[in-house]
Amino acid sequence: MSGFASCLQSYNVVNPSIFGRRGPIVKPYPQRSSAHITRATPEDKEEIEQLKQKYFKDSGKPSPSDVTSEETGSSSLDNVNPIALGRQARRAFDEVWTQLSQLTSPTKRFTFEDELDMPTSSYQEFQTPQAAYTTVLVVGATGRVGRILTRKLLLRGYRVRALVRRKEGRQAGAPVEGVPAAVKLVLGDVGEMKDCQEAVRGVNKVIYCAGARSTFTSELLRVEENGVRNITKAFQDESIRQAEMDRGKREAGAKPRLFSSKSKRELADFSKPYHQAKWDITFVGSTEDEANQSERSREMAKFNQAFAEINDEENLIFEGVLYQRGAVAEVGSNIKSVMPGGEHRTANTEGLVMRLRGDGKQYAVFLKTVDGHRFVARFPTRTGYLHVRLPWTAFRSETPVPEGKAAPVLDPEHLNFLGIRYEFRRNAAAARSRSFPTAEEIEEMKKERQFELEVDWIKALPGGQEPDLVLLSCAGKGSDRMSAAELEKVVEFKRKGEDILRLSGLGYTIIRPGNLVEEPGGYKALVFDQGGRITESVGAADVADICLRSLHEPEARNKTFDVCYEFEAQEGLEMYEVVAHVPTDERGGKSYLAAAVAGLAKNT
Repeated sequence: MSGFASCLQSYNVVNPSIFGRRGPIVKPYPQRSSAHITRATPEDKEEIEQLKQKYFKDSGKPSPSDVTSEETGSSSLDNVNPIALGRQARRAFDEVWTQLSQLTSPTKRFTFEDELDMPTSSYQEFQTPQAAYTTVLVVGATGRVGRILTRKLLLRGYRVRALVRRKEGRQAGAPVEGVPAAVKLVLGDVGEMKDCQEAVRGVNKVIYCAGARSTFTSELLRVEENGVRNITKAFQDESIRQAEMDRGKREAGAKPRLFSSKSKRELADFSKPYHQAKWDITFVGSTEDEANQSERSREMAKFNQAFAEINDEENLIFEGVLYQRGAVAEVGSNIKSVMPGGEHRTANTEGLVMRLRGDGKQYAVFLKTVDGHRFVARFPTRTGYLHVRLPWTAFRSETPVPEGKAAPVLDPEHLNFLGIRYEFRRNAAAARSRSFPTAEEIEEMKKERQFELEVDWIKALPGGQEPDLVLLSCAGKGSDRMSAAELEKVVEFKRKGEDILRLSGLGYTIIRPGNLVEEPGGYKALVFDQGGRITESVGAADVADICLRSLHEPEARNKTFDVCYEFEAQEGLEMYEVVAHVPTDERGGKSYLAAAVAGLAKNT
């Protein structure tokens, strides 16, 4: 068998269009017997020459066997068209070259057109229309996933940059082992903001697959937490810079774009006098009809109190005490809906994020629209500072709806009021008590029923169709390379990096793979899940493919999911049976990833 034929045969052909009930099932083609060959005819030679013309960009160049290794090097693939040389083409080439290498003339006639004139859908997975104008930054390009990922990106036509850590003796522009020469290298450290700013210059997408090389706290902090924070912040700043450049290129008379599509939009910033003056208490009392309130409830209403003030740190303090059954305290303000430049403040946004200091009690954000509807979403707090992210889909209508009619749906473009609410939920013992409490009892109740919430800012999260940043995290399953304590420490820092990305306002995809193994990609079923229930390993090549497909997949935006191989029991010890295989249609650009993550929850 010739070297070319053995190379093709070692790269088995797979069919990516089969999808299992728990993940995409990828099966190899069945083996086909080779025809016996005795001598090549002139007609066969002519057909082979036509194949070379069709599947090689420049057949007039010397063949790889006629060129020295120094001349070919890493650019030997430049003569190959990876789109035309699809998976079915590999199968046909394997059979033809196997025949020609064994003897000299076939006894079996081949109709090349039947094998090689493939429909577009057979090699469509190599076509990425957006790649021509997309620059992707890969952080961690020298790792197990990053090395495969950079090659996949290049084969599909992306412009690729890689942030590579400086090493003693490594000079700028020098090649890095494991990174293709076509990748533009940026030497730096994810722990240094200036290096991250240089790396994201001119970038449209980021894939962060870097990982700490040890379990020392300083290394985990540098890569898993500060690294994600620096890349995220630098990428947001770069998107603002690109938006400003875009504004400068606009024609005269067009509406200027003053804000980046990846930047959060300010709804309330209490360090600014405008919001300090606007926010105030809007309601304190019971939502029940006074006619339905008991005498005790009406008496207790006299003691309800709520205050809103700005402290020395220029944060809003929302505090008070509620005694009455079903009592509510609300603070809020109208929203300045139009931003400088004429853009609507909450149009094309996905939700809001707040930085606040809680007291361990439950609060709610309530919204009003221009057509009079009210929506509310509740959230828990803990003692100390925290960030709270609430997608618009989490808000439920409070507007009474006539029977038979559907509840109104929140349209962020119609928002005109934003507020925060605290609701007193009495315990069962207080509900049964009918006597009016004494002054001492009221003072004792105050400790249980008082509340205090400190709010720094509230911002709207920008919307979008695709992820801006893909983060490779981990599922946190057992590993032979580290102890349970070390693994727990790694997972803790990984989760901190995830939280930083979720709260940044960027569209994200967070992938949590099982233990990475070195296996060829595309041969096993993949399980996509949420909730930390996966137990199996997964190949680095398959994880790289998921990262690649996430870049332009709307279904993957703002989702966090686990992925691993489907469990394969030993023969005779099967624990379950695959009920059905549902094929997915790869035509029209749909991939297995869209079907796999379509049912998973967003903003988790």
